[in-house]
Amino acid sequence: MNDASVALKRLAERVLGKGSDVPLAMMLELVVPVRKMRELARTFGLSPKGGFRVEKASAHVLAPLLADLREPKQLDDVLRLLLPVVGVPESPEVEPAAITDPLASLRDADLARLRDDLERSRESTSRGREREAELLRRLQLAEQEVLLLRRELAHRAAADQKPELARDAKNLLRYVHDLENEREGFAAADAALRRQLAHNQSKLRETETALAEVEALLPKGKRRRKPQPEPVVVEERRFLLPRFLPSFYKSLEGKERRAIERAFQAILLFCTEGHSYPGLEVKQMGGQDTWSLRASLGLRVYFRSLADGDIELLELGDREDQNTTLRRLKER
Repeated sequence: MNDASVALKRLAERVLGKGSDVPLAMMLELVVPVRKMRELARTFGLSPKGGFRVEKASAHVLAPLLADLREPKQLDDVLRLLLPVVGVPESPEVEPAAITDPLASLRDADLARLRDDLERSRESTSRGREREAELLRRLQLAEQEVLLLRRELAHRAAADQKPELARDAKNLLRYVHDLENEREGFAAADAALRRQLAHNQSKLRETETALAEVEALLPKGKRRRKPQPEPVVVEERRFLLPRFLPSFYKSLEGKERRAIERAFQAILLFCTEGHSYPGLEVKQMGGQDTWSLRASLGLRVYFRSLADGDIELLELGDREDQNTTLRRLKER
């Protein structure tokens, strides 16, 4: 038995015996170059755990895998990896000066391990950059989709509001036009009444002057005594009793509570104050027996006068639908 065999036997007893100080896996990891462990693992057909490939596996992955072998021949091959490091010659012909320095072997192992770590770090960095670029691309796509959705939402909102705004503006313009026409009619009627009043006052003054002249020509005994003024009788104000028809209650459907409150307030005011109250604008509609009173700017209450002096409430309608309401009431 040569010295190499004795060294292998003693090393095996030292490593595999009880009370071993240095585990075989640690010696392989720290002493043996990772390149040699990869070659031996490839020869034995070993597969590292954790999904590592033999060509990419590091020393701390391959060392436990090789240390777990128990077949004598394979174990001898594993231990031969340590012989050049501990200084045992492979054959008697090898000179002691040719034995590899253990410190140099350790430096080579550290260098190989650092290279493996550097390679893994580079791979991780590359994967991280690829993932970062992918996430950045997704973020840009998401921002573009959000911008498009906001534009579409704003466009839809504007499209939905345009018909309502146009309809409201049209109704407002029609209502303003009706109010202007009504104001012009009131102004014309007021001017005509003022002219008639001025003419009547002028005629009254002329008549009074002529009467004074005639009375001055008559003798005192023939003059007519002035009649005593009759006492003013204050007429007692009468409350008009409203009678609500089913058509009136039906017209309240769909109206706001505030509008209904104003309508009843106007009806009560008319029943207590009568036709002469200026704010109600009571007037007869188109030569019919139908009258209207103003509940608000856009609401009118339609009624008829009864023979006993009370009123009959027909309907509550919008000012802009007055023509349609009158036609419907006329057909009843």
